[in-house]
Amino acid sequence: MVRTRASAVAALLAFALGACSLAPRHDAPVPELPAGWNDAALDTASGASAADWWRQFGDPTLDRLIDRALAENLDLALAAARVEEARALLAGSRAEQWPTLDAQADASRQRGAETTGGGQARSLYSVAGVLGYELDLFGRLRSASDAARERLAESVYSSEALRLTVITDVIGAYLDLRTAEHQLAITEDTIAARAAALRLEQARLRLGAGTELTLRQAEAELASARAVAAALRDTVRRSETALGVLTGATPESLIESAPPPGEFSALALPGTLPRMLPSELLARRPDVRAAEAALRASNADIGTARAQAFPRISLTALIGSDALRVGDLFSGPAQGWSLGSALVAPLLDFGRVEAQVAGARARRDQADILYRQTVQTAFAEVRDALTTLREAQAREQARAEAARALERALELSELQYRRGRGLYLDVLVAQRSLLSAQIDQAAAARDARLAAATLFKALGGGWQG
Repeated sequence: MVRTRASAVAALLAFALGACSLAPRHDAPVPELPAGWNDAALDTASGASAADWWRQFGDPTLDRLIDRALAENLDLALAAARVEEARALLAGSRAEQWPTLDAQADASRQRGAETTGGGQARSLYSVAGVLGYELDLFGRLRSASDAARERLAESVYSSEALRLTVITDVIGAYLDLRTAEHQLAITEDTIAARAAALRLEQARLRLGAGTELTLRQAEAELASARAVAAALRDTVRRSETALGVLTGATPESLIESAPPPGEFSALALPGTLPRMLPSELLARRPDVRAAEAALRASNADIGTARAQAFPRISLTALIGSDALRVGDLFSGPAQGWSLGSALVAPLLDFGRVEAQVAGARARRDQADILYRQTVQTAFAEVRDALTTLREAQAREQARAEAARALERALELSELQYRRGRGLYLDVLVAQRSLLSAQIDQAAAARDARLAAATLFKALGGGWQG
């Protein structure tokens, strides 16, 4: 008889664990994707870079800053805590599918009414173990566990997307810092040259060989260069602050820390691009994966809501001991047991379950739209990043050629002025144009490297398998 009951309980458990789910079948949206990229860069490039793709810039200081940001950034720490929360919720949801075993102990002193024959006070002690289990016949618990699992995946993918964003932001702030420092060094060299030119014009005026107009022009150009330097120093400080925030610096170190050493010229332009198809982008972008996981979770929520309309069956088993004295507990006559079941079914809820199902379906539709939007944004970012990178490289080359031409123009204008064959205005124009071209050249170099980092991010990071 005992074996028969045990077999029946085991069969019920197996049936409950294999219960059907009322969640609708999930068919991931299949967006219309191109067969290939119109830009040849992603079709013909060979080789694959490592997951730590930022090391292609070849700057150890940048590598250290990114490593520090990945370890100390507060946004990433917050995302990691959210992942742990989602993992705990999944564990709790899975635990709901299994039986519970509780220990129960009671002690009471009571006296009944004399009219019912209970006029004498007595004590009652009991100790019992209680086994409880809900038969998940309609998949309510299973659907809730599926939703929790997908939300954990969404949290993990969102954390990875944030990681990519932090890395790219660190690269951008570092490029801003190094570019501003480089531009400031160029400007300070220009200030020194213009200060020397001003002293020369002052001497020429004292000797009667110069004019006050030339002197005032030299003073104006020197003051203008100093104003540019002041703006660049402000950019340097702001970039330092941005790097400090991104790398999780404390308030004290944020205020007092010196800029990390590094050279603008050390920043190489990554040249390795992946060999990949547009369809692979959906599996590589963590934000796309997060949106897809959110869609699956909302689909499972429909099953949870639907199951609310069906009965819930609970099984209970109790074995324990009851006695009037503590010493009699666990003795043969004090032992007892009970088996029971309960069924709870909704009869009249005035549309509550129907509203919950409708709300779950609406949230699923929203998640579907968000997934499609995320895919659309992903392809737009890749196309824009490819275009920006190509044009930024062309702009950097053109700026370099312009700077070289203006260096020679300045040399010629200064030579002609010293020989009395040219005007000082020609020298001033050449100086002003060269300074602007050199600053623009540094900015174009920064833009090309930032465009490369943006392309890495748009493609989902490094291209390790």
